Amino acid sequence: MSAGRRAQRAARRLLAFPATRRLVVAVGRRAPRVKEAGRALLGIEAGGSRHLHGKPRVDIRGGHMLLPHQGRRWPIVLVVALGLEPGDTEVVADAIERVQLTTGRFRPLFLVDSGQLGPFRSRSYAVETVMPRAMYARVNPQDSYGDYLADRTLSIVTAYGVRSVVPVSVAALREGVRPDELRLLGQLEL
Repeated sequence: MSAGRRAQRAARRLLAFPATRRLVVAVGRRAPRVKEAGRALLGIEAGGSRHLHGKPRVDIRGGHMLLPHQGRRWPIVLVVALGLEPGDTEVVADAIERVQLTTGRFRPLFLVDSGQLGPFRSRSYAVETVMPRAMYARVNPQDSYGDYLADRTLSIVTAYGVRSVVPVSVAALREGVRPDELRLLGQLEL
């Protein structure tokens, strides 16, 4: 990882703290050159946005239970389900489909590290993939899997205009997450 990339990641981590964000915004308002330097450091285009005219850059359907025009304005939620065993993709897809149908407030986009995309595709859900941890360690042993996963997630969030990132545990879904907790999935927005 280059020094510039490390500085960019450190700056983004610092901006996760609300007090730091408030301070940076205040300084940026008073000093436009500092604001430009900050945008360059973070890799943000001036005047750029996650959305183009209120719409995500890559649009996705809400699933096969909805008509193509339904849910166009619903937020896209990235559901991160890693470490899935054979058969787990069906459990995840079914649980998220039930939540979506009961709340009717979001469009799921799945991020998985397995090649079993059938349960998601059969429901007309969008799916993105990452390399499994073990494969990444063999292919690129000098870099951190966490850095790879964070960079890949950030690129997906930017490309699709994702409003929330929600990690999902298959074990919790199998044991039975309470319906009132699952309903929160459609409520989360950044």
